[in-house]
Formats: sequence, C-alpha cells, structure tokens
Amino acid sequence: MERYIGIVTAVSGQRAKVRIERGLKKGEKPRILDCWNTCEAKNGTYVEVEEQTLDERQGKWIVRGIPLLTLLAGAVFGRAVSRYLPFDLGVTIFIGAVVWGLLGFQYARTFKRDVTSRRGKQWAITGYYTEGMLPEERVES
Repeated sequence: MERYIGIVTAVSGQRAKVRIERGLKKGEKPRILDCWNTCEAKNGTYVEVEEQTLDERQGKWIVRGIPLLTLLAGAVFGRAVSRYLPFDLGVTIFIGAVVWGLLGFQYARTFKRDVTSRRGKQWAITGYYTEGMLPEERVES
C-alpha cells in the first residue's frame, strides 16, 4: 500500500486537494491528489495520504446502515428528552427519529457519492502532522 506525505492546498466539504512532495520515488515529480478528508485537515496542514479500498458489498451495507442506525438513535434520543418537553412521548420519539434519520440519510448520500462511487479505490487522509513533527526524509540510493 502506497503512503505519501503532503500538504493540504484546498478543502471542499469532505474532500481535500493534497500536494505530494515527500515519499515519492527518486525522479518522480510532485503531484496533486484528490483525497477523502477523514481527519478534517485544514489548508496548510501536513498530512499522510494512503490509497484505501472499500469492497462494494461493504459500501452498500454502510450506505443502508447509516440511516437506519441514526433513525434508531433519534428515537432513543427523543424518548430521553421527552420528559423535558411538553409534547406526548410518541410525538417526541417520532420527531427525534425523523430529524436524526434525515441527517443520517444526508450523510449516507454524501458517503455514497464520495466513497462508493469511486469503485472502491480512493486516496484518503489517514493522519496529520503538527509543526516540527514531520518524519525525517528517507534518502534512497
């Protein structure tokens, strides 16, 4: 699996453009990769980039499971806060389930667009470095 260290040049939602300069083979030119920004890195941050694969079957389970789990979590949340609200228990559970379910559906839609539509292979930011913490350059002979 290939790993590179680069600097974030642009961020757009859950995607980031990363300029790769470190970790390249000798004679390879710097390049810019479109990566899934799992660490929510900001512009100017040094990050570690890795190519990750997602099985199509796993992607389908995730896309279908996220809305279902958030719907369930919303119902539990609605039940928990129902004692503090002047509404009926069923109404509070329903509202919580609908709101959380819609948020989960939106996230699953974004996940499907950004991850599973890329045929399972994509570049992802797997970590970031603070200033002065970059690993030493390896010199290949």
